[in-house]
Amino acid sequence: MKFPFIKKVVLYCLSLILLSLFLYGCNSTEIDSLEDVDNGQKQENPQSTNVENDSPEEKSQEEIYIPNESDVVFKNNALSNKDILDNFVEVAGENNESQIRVVKYQTKGVIIYDLESEYDSNANVGWIMVKPDLSYYKPTENEVQDVIFNNASQQCAYMSIDEEEGFYKLNECRTHWEYRLLPIVNDTFSNEEIEDLDQTNE
Repeated sequence: MKFPFIKKVVLYCLSLILLSLFLYGCNSTEIDSLEDVDNGQKQENPQSTNVENDSPEEKSQEEIYIPNESDVVFKNNALSNKDILDNFVEVAGENNESQIRVVKYQTKGVIIYDLESEYDSNANVGWIMVKPDLSYYKPTENEVQDVIFNNASQQCAYMSIDEEEGFYKLNECRTHWEYRLLPIVNDTFSNEEIEDLDQTNE
């Protein structure tokens, strides 16, 4: 009579042991999976933090254009290398090949124009290739005329100085009959003086 009771007790104990082992095994796999997820997140986070650690100063440095010594720069109603610009206006679109870079500072950034005078001796035709660069500029919504002109490279027939309207102009272009490139100003400066020009205007 005692043996069946003992068997029941032994079976009951064995079932409890097996159940506890099963639950322990499930719990350990869940912990391992959670640790794997945490490790994966920790591996991803350094990349995201590296991206977020780009300071505004570093971003602004990438967006700042530093003019070259020969660039024609218009800034704060003053002009550098005016003689280079005037010489280009005089000969561009005629029997020669030359080029200049015009850097135009505005409130929304800097617009860069690469102007290349080209000539086809066979056809005896000259023109000016205008290549705008808006990498350092953010146009506003109301700049319809400028956005159209600066949207892509285009050809113009020649440049002129309109004393009456007070502008250097690009003439007979693909998108415009005439385009006011720069105002005529009396104040001049050298490109080495750009930082001093900023300080005097602050």
